[in-house]
Amino acid sequence: MTSRRQIYSRRSAVLPADLLQSLFLAELLFPSRRIWISSPWITDVDLIDNRSRQFGTLVPHWQSTPIRLSEVLGEFVDRGSEIVIITSYDPKNEDFLSRVDELHHLHPDRVHVFRENLVHEKGILTDHFTLDGSMNFTYQGINYNQEHVFYHWHPELIHERRLVLESYWGNRL
Repeated sequence: MTSRRQIYSRRSAVLPADLLQSLFLAELLFPSRRIWISSPWITDVDLIDNRSRQFGTLVPHWQSTPIRLSEVLGEFVDRGSEIVIITSYDPKNEDFLSRVDELHHLHPDRVHVFRENLVHEKGILTDHFTLDGSMNFTYQGINYNQEHVFYHWHPELIHERRLVLESYWGNRL
């Protein structure tokens, strides 16, 4: 049995948006201790389609609208997760980061943002999976661009990725 999946997308209405929705919903059921998101360009993308309120039992206060990344991260924090976002100083990130800053003020010990000009890696790491590749966390990256990402769920690969991130960024937490 394999513990990884390669995903290729090009102007896909399904991948990787549906994969991300599924991964983040599963994460809400079993929240990780720490969730890492690295993306040089990151916006407050619609992440979960709740227009039919199909996730109302999971998060009762969510409205019948698309749920944005910042709202999902807020729910993770409310459920005890620590969030680490690694991004660049690009002005396109500012709207999303202002929402994350609100979370940081409410939970300064559990919401961290690191910015560097040379950040180029892209990925998500949780206790349950790592998703790495060419995709930025933007509408274009998720819904339009040609992307190639690797989804891994093997504990050794998750642990290896965590060690890399913590060795570089962990001393700043």
